[in-house]
Amino acid sequence: MNLTPGQAHEAYVGPSSEPVEVAAFVERANQLRDGSEGLSVFSQPSDALPADVTQAWSILSEDEQDRIKSECCVDDLRVSLEEIVESPRLMGFITSTHEATVHSIYETAEPSSRKKRKRATLADPDEEHPEVAALRVQLEATQLKCWPLTIHAASFIRPPRQSDHNTLIQVKKLGTTHAEEHDAVVHVTVYNRQSWGQRVLSRCSQHVLVSSQTLGDLYRAIPCCSKNLPVEVREETGRILGYRTDRHEHDMTTDVNSGAVMCVEGVLYGLDEATNDYTEKAIALAGLLPEGKRPGVAKGPSMDTTRLFSLTLRLHEPYWVLHSGSCEHFFAVTSIRAKHPCDPASGYPLTTQITPPLLDFCRVCIKVPAAYSIVGDIRLGESPYLICGPCWRWMGEPKDEPEVLVVPLPKYEQGWRSEGA
Repeated sequence: MNLTPGQAHEAYVGPSSEPVEVAAFVERANQLRDGSEGLSVFSQPSDALPADVTQAWSILSEDEQDRIKSECCVDDLRVSLEEIVESPRLMGFITSTHEATVHSIYETAEPSSRKKRKRATLADPDEEHPEVAALRVQLEATQLKCWPLTIHAASFIRPPRQSDHNTLIQVKKLGTTHAEEHDAVVHVTVYNRQSWGQRVLSRCSQHVLVSSQTLGDLYRAIPCCSKNLPVEVREETGRILGYRTDRHEHDMTTDVNSGAVMCVEGVLYGLDEATNDYTEKAIALAGLLPEGKRPGVAKGPSMDTTRLFSLTLRLHEPYWVLHSGSCEHFFAVTSIRAKHPCDPASGYPLTTQITPPLLDFCRVCIKVPAAYSIVGDIRLGESPYLICGPCWRWMGEPKDEPEVLVVPLPKYEQGWRSEGA
């Protein structure tokens, strides 16, 4: 499969940084935080400033203090931006102007002969509202050379995609871990393979952990469709009788016991409680490859005993996770920084973004997402058949077909549903 330049750019993760020893970073950040070198990591309140700085400010006259405050103040920019955003007329003008500019850039940069999209139109300047005309003149008078978009911007402009959306409306707290004062904050982005192209990765979620947490905490924070699959109900002979969608606490142990492995910098980390040791299987599978293609991997300790501050990581380097048979994920550490006073004090790991899943629509009404997969019903013409709840109730249960299975589709609630919902 040949990827377009845009697809290749979106699927690319990296380039990776030099190795970062998290423990050494934490120690260095704590030295700066404690002021052992006369430096400060974060801005300090006025009452925490050194005495000589406070004295130098106090000896200035009131006019000099006011002049310095006015030079450093950005209230004029903030007020003007708020006025534009709060005004539907001005914000509509900004939006339509931007869309027309982007459309013009695409028209010029794309030399293909295929039919062009309808061009966005702008109102005649003579018919503009006085407020809009004043804003347009103000924008045209901007002296910044980087302000106007040129044809070279076509390579960096694209429409919004599924991974740009967020299922969450607020930060999701997944745990009860308290962040210590000297902890580092680690930002992690998780990627999945696209179903239509295994070479293309797409962001599925973003998480925040503290350096005192473990790889096991990260593993359990990753939302995965395998955790939403319905539970099979079997009889004693092993024949499937049906499915149930309500998961209890002990149901999640089924996924844990199936095993998992996480590869970080050539070291394989498994799960202690898993009945299947995925690390041994991964090493055995790697040994079957030709020597020139054989990866250099070694078995490491358990995920639950490996804390992040004990690792050496590279930023934007894709690391690998395998669990539940053949379910793969990739994750990259996007940043490691010192804890800020405004960061949450507890609730780690945090989930800040989850890409909403693409759902299959009902094949009867083609209006709402399907809720069931019907297997073995000759009335539907194909098997399996995706159908929504109202359409299935309208059709009614089959009477003469005991082998028909009604499989509930995943609800995609694990990882983002509120507790108690």
